[in-house]
Amino acid sequence: MIKKSLIAIALVAFLAGTVQADNPYIKKDWKNVPIAWPYEYKALEICIIPVYMNLGMYVQIENCQDRKIELIQVDCGDIGKTDAEFPCYTDCDTFKIRANFEVKLGANLTKIGPVLTDTKVYFKDMMGNDDDTVGPTTDYVEHQICMDAWKAEIWKQEANMAEKVGTIAITVKPNVI
Repeated sequence: MIKKSLIAIALVAFLAGTVQADNPYIKKDWKNVPIAWPYEYKALEICIIPVYMNLGMYVQIENCQDRKIELIQVDCGDIGKTDAEFPCYTDCDTFKIRANFEVKLGANLTKIGPVLTDTKVYFKDMMGNDDDTVGPTTDYVEHQICMDAWKAEIWKQEANMAEKVGTIAITVKPNVI
């Protein structure tokens, strides 16, 4: 009798856990389940992919077209020359430069006409120190390009207040040892 009672209780418990197949509250498609509150699906990161880019090297001089050097006559001792190397001239121009790598500055002087003979072109930082390296930097930094000339043959050309006697091309390359 006890066995039959236990079997009967087990069957009742089993039937209580089941529902009818035609119950209107049960849907087979989960997207159609009625929800009484707002919900939101969460995005899950399942794969992280690194992104690389071939940036290349970048150098820029701000307003390069506005740069110029106007050599003015100075005492030869001011540029480290003797009076025997008279006449002597010098000038510097300040420019702004930026680069995404460490740059070694250089200069190519092209002489125009017979006036320039002995010359020196060099770079300085804004503290006045000889410095021909820049960067890397995200903002422009100020630098100077300077030119000294001595033993200038000024008698080989007519007097003119703004005579073009040369051009300087600033060159750049990676600063590697």
